[in-house]
Amino acid sequence: MDNAISHSSVSAPVANHTIPPQASAPVEFPPEIWREIAAVASADSVLTLRQVSRDMRSVVDSLDQADLNRINQGTDSTVDLYSSDDGVRSVTRNPATQSVMARAENILPALQEFFAHSNNANIRWHLARNPSLSSEAAQQTLTQDLDEWVRGALALNPSLSSEPRQQTLAQDQSKRVREALARNPSLSSEAAQQTLAQDLGAVVRSYLAGNPSLSSEVAQQILAQDLNAMVRGYLARNPSLSSEARQEVLSQDQYASVRRDLAGNPSLISDARQQTLAQDQNAEVRRHLAGNPSLISDARQQILAQDQNADVRAALAGNPSLTSEARQEALAQDRDEWVRSNLARNPSLTSDARQEKLAQDPNRRVRAALARNRSLTSARQERLARDQDTAVRRDLARNPSLTSTVQQILAQDQDVRVQLLLREELSWLTARRR
Repeated sequence: MDNAISHSSVSAPVANHTIPPQASAPVEFPPEIWREIAAVASADSVLTLRQVSRDMRSVVDSLDQADLNRINQGTDSTVDLYSSDDGVRSVTRNPATQSVMARAENILPALQEFFAHSNNANIRWHLARNPSLSSEAAQQTLTQDLDEWVRGALALNPSLSSEPRQQTLAQDQSKRVREALARNPSLSSEAAQQTLAQDLGAVVRSYLAGNPSLSSEVAQQILAQDLNAMVRGYLARNPSLSSEARQEVLSQDQYASVRRDLAGNPSLISDARQQTLAQDQNAEVRRHLAGNPSLISDARQQILAQDQNADVRAALAGNPSLTSEARQEALAQDRDEWVRSNLARNPSLTSDARQEKLAQDPNRRVRAALARNRSLTSARQERLARDQDTAVRRDLARNPSLTSTVQQILAQDQDVRVQLLLREELSWLTARRR
């Protein structure tokens, strides 16, 4: 055998290890193949078909698994001879390396299936949480894994889009696994959602109630009637809660915290629901509604603009949906400075007349808030650039919407701090444009 080397006659170096002589039938390789195997092993990584020679692939393909096992025996750092979509011929035994491979981006399906059967739970856990886990066969195997941490990692993986897999995990005996699935943003199975909505664990139901992917009307109905107020609260603020019936139930909830969460939900577009909450006896409920960007009804805004609670009026004053000049005019004259300050910084405050009124406000905090408003007109910028209060001019210097004329005025301000803040803002804007 001049052209072949066998395990029984020569110990070949592989990744600083030697392959010991074997008593079984020898595995014969040409010398150049042994050299390439050694190079592959020392690379300590997964190699694809493109990275290994045709001769090496041909030789390795001719071996059965028993031969490959004999080649790897006695080493702890053997790597893939090669891997492809068609299968894995030999994989490293080094757990640390396998863990890296299992969590690698765009891991090959063949490797996914191989690692899903690994005896090392840590390796399976890394694979189970890998966003690139696309193999249905690997997911199926991990769904039935004996380790709940592995199943939990899979349950939270956004790549878990298979409805059968989701339904299986929704019935998992481990609460940790069901909690993870309930949080999964890819939870699309309505059957799984309905199962989790009836889970005995309140934390599971809470996670599900707050999951933006909650689309099942049946599940929402179950959760809206949940005995636990925390669960109902999570559902009340879920942006996927678009059902008028569910919102009606929650708007009449006995707990103010639940009604408050609903009042701040951007999906609350029903005028009837807004009307109910605008007249709620609890000020916190009305405050959350007043700040809700979906509050576009002028009638609802008028009610809240006249609310006796200053916090409610302040929330409305800062709401970007507040476009009514009549409402802005009323709030610009509010007796509470916090209300006027919130209106002054509101980006929807584009009226030059309203801005002029606030630019003359006796309270410097109101004028300072206006100075930072990016919707500030050029005329009001010039007025505030000459404000007697240094704090107002300093806030104006931080405004990224200043005209060149106002920049020149502030660049010559008698307060050094105003000049410094202006230079810092202009420098930041220049760097951002690059």
